[in-house]
Parts: sequence; C-alpha cells; structure tokens
Amino acid sequence: MSDLKHQTLEQLRESKQRYERSISYFESEANNQRERLKWINHYLHAKTPQELTMQEIEHRLGHKVIIKED
Repeated sequence: MSDLKHQTLEQLRESKQRYERSISYFESEANNQRERLKWINHYLHAKTPQELTMQEIEHRLGHKVIIKED
C-alpha cells in the first residue's frame, strides 16, 4: 500500500482499473457459487425422504386421501 503514494497518476489509474476488473470478476464468481449452492440445497431437500402424517399429506395435496391395499 505504501508504494501507491509514489506512483504516477497514470499508474494509479491503471491500478484502479485492474483492481476494479478483478473485484468485478470475483463478485461474479461469488454470485455464481451462491446460485449453485442454492440449487444444491434445493435438490438436497427435494431428494431427502420425509416422514409425513396423513394430515400433512392431505394438506399438501389439498384433498382427502384413502389408502387401499391391492
């Protein structure tokens, strides 16, 4: 950081552009990783078996359920 005060105006502008591009790249990567993690959690939840009572099943389906044996 201390070398910054010794840089020319042009060098500072170049450094600023380089760091802005770098930050933009890493923010984009972080956003991509967050989105992927969101979908991983979604599929983990969707594929994990759940124990439900008859009332919970009926509530999710929106109607009564009768289970019959074949």
